[in-house]
Amino acid sequence: MDLISELAELALATRLKRLSDRLAHDVNKIYKELNLNFESKWFLVLELLNRRKTLSIVDIAEELKLTHPAIVQFVDQMLSAKLINAHKDKTDGRKRLVSLSANGKKLLRELAPVLDAIKIENENWLTQADNNLLVTIAQLEKALEEKNMYERIKTRLEPPMQAPVI
Repeated sequence: MDLISELAELALATRLKRLSDRLAHDVNKIYKELNLNFESKWFLVLELLNRRKTLSIVDIAEELKLTHPAIVQFVDQMLSAKLINAHKDKTDGRKRLVSLSANGKKLLRELAPVLDAIKIENENWLTQADNNLLVTIAQLEKALEEKNMYERIKTRLEPPMQAPVI
């Protein structure tokens, strides 16, 4: 018995997280077998820095729509792996600016064929579903931007307005 699958909508977030963890685990296994000092959770930060060169932690969090603490954690891990450089912003000492290091740029080149294979296999895997999962996810994200789940649940739990008794 798979309780998470059985609970369906009630365990939706857990089921999505489980799927995400499974994909990340498999991809990280490939990186490890290829002796690439890289984790899939760093990809978005690495790619964003490749495109934008230098960004603050806050800017990265905003652009990726991830939490500030998550980005701080990724940046600290990537600094330890020597994939990025960090320095204080000259105009605002509270900001930490990050950019790709020479090692990070080299790793991106080494990752290119692996990323191509991941993209192709993700495309192949997605075609096995009846619906386009990426389109569905975009629609669900848009719906949550219009009204987040907190608001949806809170509205459902609020007692209905009672007409005044005259």
